[in-house]
Amino acid sequence: MNPHLVLAALLALGTIWTAAWATILVRSKRAIPLDSLERSESRVRVGLLIAFGAVGIALFVLSFRWLPYRDTRVAEFGAPKIDVKVVGVQWGWSLSRDRLPAGVPIEFAVNSVDVNHDFGIYDPEGTLLGQVQVMPGYTNRLIYVFRRPGTYTIRCLEYCGLGHHTMIIPLTVTAATTK
Repeated sequence: MNPHLVLAALLALGTIWTAAWATILVRSKRAIPLDSLERSESRVRVGLLIAFGAVGIALFVLSFRWLPYRDTRVAEFGAPKIDVKVVGVQWGWSLSRDRLPAGVPIEFAVNSVDVNHDFGIYDPEGTLLGQVQVMPGYTNRLIYVFRRPGTYTIRCLEYCGLGHHTMIIPLTVTAATTK
């Protein structure tokens, strides 16, 4: 199932939910005491709460099987052609490659040897292009295609200690070679 479809369904349900409650509140002429849940209006409200809550939780749980949405990235960019191993350590990054070609799907396999970090890739203008959580004992993966050559910046986006601000490393993207 497409994650964008799940998001659209959740937004539609949220809109319906909000409209239903707004209608109930506008039509209520008096406050209903908490001890009167036996009344039909209260039963309708409780029923709506349970129904919408159950549907929302079900959609949320059903979306878990697509986490962390690797298939979505592969569908968008294609299967990775280059693998880059990334290790975060206080207060720096270690990359297996620091020169990459433009126009090629690249998979960054990131992990940490100490604390949580967050691997963020910024373009030369300073716009965040992609990011992934970096945790000790777990390898997260980020697939990305650099569209143009230039010097990109990798930064840690999660406070990891006093030297957090120094956790920056350049990444050079070269023009794609044709064979």
